[in-house]
Amino acid sequence: MQKSPALDPALAHRGRAPRPWALHPWALLALALLMILAALPARAAQSCYAQLSGLSQVTPVSSYDPFASLLPPTYNTVTVQYLGGSNCTFGIGIDSGLWGGTRRMLGLSGNWLSYDLYKDAALTQRVGDSGTGNVSNLITGTVSNGRNSQTATMGFYASVPSGQLVGSSYYFDQVTVTLYQLNSAGNVVAIMDTAIVQVRATVRTSVSATVNVGGLRTSLGASAANVDFGELTTGASRSFDLEVSGNTGYSVTIQSQNGGQLVNSGANTRIPYTMTVDGRGVPSSGTTLNYYSYSSLDRHTFIILVGDVTKVIAGTYTDYLLMTVTAN
Repeated sequence: MQKSPALDPALAHRGRAPRPWALHPWALLALALLMILAALPARAAQSCYAQLSGLSQVTPVSSYDPFASLLPPTYNTVTVQYLGGSNCTFGIGIDSGLWGGTRRMLGLSGNWLSYDLYKDAALTQRVGDSGTGNVSNLITGTVSNGRNSQTATMGFYASVPSGQLVGSSYYFDQVTVTLYQLNSAGNVVAIMDTAIVQVRATVRTSVSATVNVGGLRTSLGASAANVDFGELTTGASRSFDLEVSGNTGYSVTIQSQNGGQLVNSGANTRIPYTMTVDGRGVPSSGTTLNYYSYSSLDRHTFIILVGDVTKVIAGTYTDYLLMTVTAN
């Protein structure tokens, strides 16, 4: 009897003929990647060379006052120096900094101070980076090998919005400035240079105070606020609030013109009164109160209590309290 030829054990186990060729899975993946890469259009080659200089720090505001209503932007410049190649159309992009998609500075106090960068003084055209896919946010210009065109100084504006009640501190951020070569259509061809730039600002100590008498608010120092008792009676009382906002501790100094007494200047007669602040008795002649913490609004209630009026003649009695709030 004729015997069958010996079979490969693996083929005998699988029960089918061997493939003429086989690829490992990683080889198939590499082949697919090569095919995809080959299908992508090639980017134009870099044809000019330039570098950045003259910008190491941006200071959006030298000393930030949380209560200032007008904070003009600062103007900053960066220079592009032609190095070689063809005439060069460039775009300058600035990223969003260290802290995510929003430009802001971190203070040693732990607070955040928002800021932004703009192409125009009206603060309508924000400076961005081509990484966002929007080259219109770039600062654009040209340099070449011409005698008067080898450098270009470009400007932008830095601004800090008003009304940010943050702690007095030193604030910082860091941005990356990128110099791109652009083609005639304004699209990015290549990165020519990058620079790391520090963003710095200082927030100063500041407080703002308002006197609130019966819902009528008067800024401290703007004009006098009037507490009217009407017809005086023994034990009559009136109250008012001192509202303080600030980014630091503060002191409140109270001085009575008449030593804590209501005076009828025509008759030279006096009526004593007492005063409490936040339920605590204080000398009506004058005192200084210290507050070591702060918030967006502290409200201190003053109560004036009239003394004995039975032994004085009729007339108009007045006193003047000078109140001073000082940042510590």
